[in-house]
Amino acid sequence: MRQRDDKKNRREIAAAFSMILQIGLAMMICMGVSLGVGYYIDKLFGTKCFVIIMMIVGILAALRSMLVLTGVYHPGQLKDRKKGEREHEDSQNNID
Repeated sequence: MRQRDDKKNRREIAAAFSMILQIGLAMMICMGVSLGVGYYIDKLFGTKCFVIIMMIVGILAALRSMLVLTGVYHPGQLKDRKKGEREHEDSQNNID
């Protein structure tokens, strides 16, 4: 009985570790790609503002990906909710 609990604990630890790694990599990739794009645009046009703008975009994208990975935010959730409300209204109208 004790051996089964140890296996379950190891699986949970491995799943938590993989989630932490996935969130960290997603955040670094979002910010790194946006920083690279901003740097390239600045070099292309000879400006200095696009790095800052793209870094802000990268931080927002990283936060969004973190929320999606943790399950707090589901893409398309608002559309599905509105669709469900319309279907509910249609079914109410059919009953009357």
